[in-house]
Amino acid sequence: MRVLVIQHSAADSLAGAASVISELGHEIITVRIDRHHPIPESADCDAMIMLGGPYPLTVANRPDWIANEQDLVRRYMDAGKRILGICLGAQILASAMGAPVRRNPQPELGWHTVRRTAVPSSTVDASLPSQMTVFQWHRDTFDIPHGAKHLYESDGCRNQAFSLGEHVYGLQFHLEADLRTIKTFLAVSKYRQLTGKGIQTGAEIMAGIDRYLPDQRKHMSSFLAHLLPC
Repeated sequence: MRVLVIQHSAADSLAGAASVISELGHEIITVRIDRHHPIPESADCDAMIMLGGPYPLTVANRPDWIANEQDLVRRYMDAGKRILGICLGAQILASAMGAPVRRNPQPELGWHTVRRTAVPSSTVDASLPSQMTVFQWHRDTFDIPHGAKHLYESDGCRNQAFSLGEHVYGLQFHLEADLRTIKTFLAVSKYRQLTGKGIQTGAEIMAGIDRYLPDQRKHMSSFLAHLLPC
């Protein structure tokens, strides 16, 4: 399987998911928006993953590539191919499906627990637990697209994940995040300037690594093995 990865910034990489996808035997083709790579015009790969990034869809002046990426999402959907959107990628996916993206009532930075909102209806759904504590780094949220299934919620953000069938998934949280990702976000992200009850301190975030990251890796590996089977 050839997997197209849209990377929007240097900080938001495929991180821990890269080795999992490679171990499944898939080829990774990466498009780097931060390096001015053009968005492909056709759905040439078997699957597409869209990562996070510091480009809010809640502003009026969006970069031109966002519309191009939304068009590519629709091409992959029309072709019945597998799609995963993470954080910004999930917001682009939702908006490409006609759902609004807006400010969440509060930012979420750090380790937050998400809970399942629906009974699993596929092996991909069932590959994730009913409740898990995952790494979050966002202040915006998406509405659930028409026809999609609402999968997870947290105390601070109602819409944490959705799916359309067994091939299209949007996750607001960062299952792919590894130690390097977390340290990079803490060092460079402008979101550290935000305030609110959903924002953990750097010390709290680092303390959560030993407690939560091993389980998050297991959840990510299980999810990708079902979404992107060998």
